[in-house]
Amino acid sequence: MSHTEPAEHRHDAEAAIDEPRARVTRTIAVRAPIEVVWECLTDPASLADWFGDSATFPDGTGEGATGSFGWSDAGEFPARIERAEAPHVWAFRWGRRGEPLSDESSTLATFTLERVDGGTRVTVLETGFERLGDEVAVRAALADNREGWTSELDELIALIARRWTPSAVDPLAGTITRSLDVPAPVSLVWRHLTDPASIEAWWGHPAVFPGGLREGVTGTFEHEGERWPVAIRVLRPERTLAFRWGEIGEAEPGPTACDVRFDLEPLGDGTRVTVVESGWMRVPGDVRDDRMRGNATGWEMVLDGLRRHVLEASR
Repeated sequence: MSHTEPAEHRHDAEAAIDEPRARVTRTIAVRAPIEVVWECLTDPASLADWFGDSATFPDGTGEGATGSFGWSDAGEFPARIERAEAPHVWAFRWGRRGEPLSDESSTLATFTLERVDGGTRVTVLETGFERLGDEVAVRAALADNREGWTSELDELIALIARRWTPSAVDPLAGTITRSLDVPAPVSLVWRHLTDPASIEAWWGHPAVFPGGLREGVTGTFEHEGERWPVAIRVLRPERTLAFRWGEIGEAEPGPTACDVRFDLEPLGDGTRVTVVESGWMRVPGDVRDDRMRGNATGWEMVLDGLRRHVLEASR
């Protein structure tokens, strides 16, 4: 971290050992929202993507759940979830390979998540190494786990980057683009993407489309009592939704309207949602840059809202 970098953006390049207190710690910063980081950190399927090669927790990763972490070259390690206070604290105790979990021969890894400007700060603190044997054994375990938390949290960072990306603004082409993966089938994502009642829930705008969303229909979005037109241009079930939206007070999108296109792509058991807003070169130059930046942030909030809504609906 440079001396000019804000404290909340601290990002340690590697884990550190505190030998007198027999602990290992590391802090990282990621741009993703805390809810996304929590899911990547604690979901059993996600755990296997960044921590070891397998994470077997038949009853989930809530407080008191038991299971194991596995590495193809090191075997299985028993574990028990000690704390699960979403989305801020998650801790597990893990023991010796191939042995029953014992408080006397295990360490405790505690993750603390904090919202910071522009993302999330994650700190891992592993304690209890003094229980693992004599001074030589403790030093060896500290060194091993320092290396482990350096590589494993780098894997977590990479996983989060695959799951959550910021909007990309291209001022030359006049486009804003964002993609987001949703761990739900295309049919479910499509249903909530195109249902007016769901749109109001995850986007926050009352959506009125007489007779439902259909190609050629113009409806409205509303915010604080003001409405603007939304003309549906493409509606290919479970594939593409595209519309042109205008300015507040217009009956139909006018000459400065932008186009929005959502594309859904099956991704294993999930769905990749990509939104592109184009046509920004039609917007007057004196306001274009500010409005594009505002909408870039808006698309992050909107797709995060869609993802959260779909996952809550699927539970």
